[in-house]
Amino acid sequence: MSKATLTKRLEFCSSHRYHNPAWDDAKNREVFGACNNVNTHGHNYLLEVTLCGEIDPVTGMIINLYDLKQHLWDVLIEFDHKNLNLDTPYFTNRIPTTENLAWTLWDLLAKHPQLPTLEKIRLYEDATLHAEVTAEYLTMAQSASGSPQADVIRQYQFSSAVYVPIGQTTGHNYTLGITISGPIDSETGQVVNLQYLDNLVQTKIIKRFHGNNISLDNEFKNSPATEGNLAKCIWEALAGSIQQGTLTHVTVSQTPGTAATYSD
Repeated sequence: MSKATLTKRLEFCSSHRYHNPAWDDAKNREVFGACNNVNTHGHNYLLEVTLCGEIDPVTGMIINLYDLKQHLWDVLIEFDHKNLNLDTPYFTNRIPTTENLAWTLWDLLAKHPQLPTLEKIRLYEDATLHAEVTAEYLTMAQSASGSPQADVIRQYQFSSAVYVPIGQTTGHNYTLGITISGPIDSETGQVVNLQYLDNLVQTKIIKRFHGNNISLDNEFKNSPATEGNLAKCIWEALAGSIQQGTLTHVTVSQTPGTAATYSD
């Protein structure tokens, strides 16, 4: 029987606070910044759930879409319009970071008796940050004595000019995606410290390219400043400075609908 994958998107709203009670206030503020706000802060989360199953020969579906939405809400109802720190039982001893929340949702969805096999979930905290957990990471976690792993994808934007083949200069609003993969730190609940990553990208990439002509950068004296070459250049600028997690992908989009991804 044929199999297929199906991805469903749903939104829910929650608030949370990044706070490690074992640390004093100064260290919490240093590590988590504004995310440590005592009054919490909220997000309109976007959850993408990818399922795999056999195609029913009568319906042509792996699961009825109306039923799927109801089953997903069986899980999300515990989190929608809730304070994750105070109103749910899942973060008594864990910080409700995007990574930890993604794994919590994975555990609950994987146990739902009416859902096909869970392949992947993506949890978007906002347009600039999302975490991804896959079936492969579940296998890795089981083999590593339960150590959960995830991908964290952070997006940035900068505006730059570039020479085009006809000898003219054109400008673009670039979108940069940085993927860091690795285990979720038990003290911070993060794969990578976002404050550190943001500062690193700002210092090494944004200041270098924003408002400038990329084609005049020393890196591109002998090669065109294409999306692919720029992604490779950014990879090389960042790879040696990642202190937590592993840099696995750099994606550069020059215009909507096109993108180049570099990985080593």
